[in-house]
Amino acid sequence: MKGVWNKVLKVDLTAGISTIEHVPDQVYEDFLGGAGLAAYYLWKECPAGTAAFDPENRLTFAVGPLQGLRQSGAAKWSAAAISPSINMNADSGATAVFGVILKMAGLDAIVMHGRASRPVYILIDDDRVEIKDATELWGRDAYETHDAIRATEGERFEVATIGQAGERLVRYASIQTGKKSFIGRCGLGAVMGSKNLKGVAVAGTQICPLHDRKAADKASTDANARMVAIDMSKPEEFRIKRLGTAMATALFAPQGNLPIKNYREAEFPEGVAKLGGMPYVEQLNAEPWPCRGCVIQCHNHVTVEHEKYGYVGKGPEYESFAMMGFNLMIDDMKAVAYAGELANRYCLDTISLGGVLAWAFESYEKGLIGKDDCYGLELKWGDADAMIELTKKIGERAEGLGYLLGEGTAIASQTLGGGSQDWAVQMKGQEIAAHNWRAQYISALNYCTGVAAGPNHERGNSQHIWVGHILLPEWGIDHVENDERWSWEHASDRNAKFHDYCNLINSAVHCKFMEFRGYTLTDLQVTLNASTGLDWSQDDLRRCGDRITNLQKLLNMRYGWQKSDDFKYPKRFMEPVSSGPVAGRIPVGLDEAILDYYRYRGWDDNGKPSAATLQRLGLQTYTAN
Repeated sequence: MKGVWNKVLKVDLTAGISTIEHVPDQVYEDFLGGAGLAAYYLWKECPAGTAAFDPENRLTFAVGPLQGLRQSGAAKWSAAAISPSINMNADSGATAVFGVILKMAGLDAIVMHGRASRPVYILIDDDRVEIKDATELWGRDAYETHDAIRATEGERFEVATIGQAGERLVRYASIQTGKKSFIGRCGLGAVMGSKNLKGVAVAGTQICPLHDRKAADKASTDANARMVAIDMSKPEEFRIKRLGTAMATALFAPQGNLPIKNYREAEFPEGVAKLGGMPYVEQLNAEPWPCRGCVIQCHNHVTVEHEKYGYVGKGPEYESFAMMGFNLMIDDMKAVAYAGELANRYCLDTISLGGVLAWAFESYEKGLIGKDDCYGLELKWGDADAMIELTKKIGERAEGLGYLLGEGTAIASQTLGGGSQDWAVQMKGQEIAAHNWRAQYISALNYCTGVAAGPNHERGNSQHIWVGHILLPEWGIDHVENDERWSWEHASDRNAKFHDYCNLINSAVHCKFMEFRGYTLTDLQVTLNASTGLDWSQDDLRRCGDRITNLQKLLNMRYGWQKSDDFKYPKRFMEPVSSGPVAGRIPVGLDEAILDYYRYRGWDDNGKPSAATLQRLGLQTYTAN
């Protein structure tokens, strides 16, 4: 198949050796690449009983058939492993340019296992692979490590690194690349740390052959031009190129879709006024900081001028400042941005961090933890300095509360007790992202049934039907009414299609954020066929996404998933708020909606794929065990 190399680098960190494995075309035709290829390697090499921090856990960095194209969104890459937060298979994605360069090194993936006897980093320079000593880098933050590796090896290397949080096995530690983009969710940075792996540096000069480069270039040019035109047609407060993801505040606030005070409330006017797109640009001196080839340019580079909170670097994304701002009742944009900068250097997932901090603040408010437990801090809503100091304690895995919060809210609330599980806004061990289930009930169904990374807004994203007005007309989602956000009538169909869509995109590998500016399944179909020569129809695309979803479900079952896990959703979302756009709204009927989803997917009443479903997808030889 064109568009891929049919080559995977296998690295055994225990033995300190690497080998090249040649992958048959059929694997790519079944799973494409990226998240699908990573799931295939977990199924192939990680048996039941493997835990996240076991040396035998496979950590995979993968790209797909679209890396290297001149198309906005084609600079993505995926990482996957058994997650220390959800204890199941998980994949997450990042952008910048690391994925493009990995593809130029002549590889579709790096599959890493074992545990090095000392800190190391992997160096890949086309066909040359070395495992190099990183003892002097251990204990440094992710950005310092990034700079140190490039100073040693050369600026042509793109680097993915972890900070202290990954070294110290914070269960929601992330992986950074380019000092701007992160493998954020599910704690894959901690998996990297458990292997004594501080970084991966790649350089390459190879161009992957395509089936029809002229057609691929045309598809890219057409899509890019359309996305620019759509963005420019929006009012200033909704332009992504101007505001980045900060534009989401203006979109979400009227929907009641913000995470306010650990999801206890649905209104925070002061925060909405100060944590929006225009204040973001003005206060942080934000400028677009695009990934390679991107015309949307949602990342921002900021220059923050402030005595305590000043820094120069990456600006926070919506999910970051929503979880660290709205969720903690902090409306100081500069303080929230600075906390995000600290989190990025430690490599702490800011979504989980914001959820953990909100749980701690509420536990303090209710008297379950006191000032002595908090290093002399008073965890009061709206206290930016308390947020910043506690972020440092978690990143450093300080003894006491800092260590406990590094375990995540599920373990922390079980340990603390006192009813604190009632306000631990998590599911399956992972904190809920900045989307309020009361605003669109399908969010709840997505989180409960998602298989790619447990409860994850980005690995299912059916809520985007209303959050971002995203439809999939090629797959039959071509019109919805606003009031349907509180209905279960079509939820199973829509949720399943978005799960399959996300798995398809994440395996191709492309950036789902392009969908906010008009990138369509037709664009994906045309581009993918031009790259690979597969000549797939929309039915073929859907079947591939469906197949990957079911393989991930088999992996979840292998690593311990039980039906009851889907029904253990946060109590907080079943508590109505008294004011705002979602007053009185709670997702009543969720349990039956989950069962309906099982039936729609061709799963049995226990949520397991039926023999007929596996046969239909060509997965009959794949088992959970």
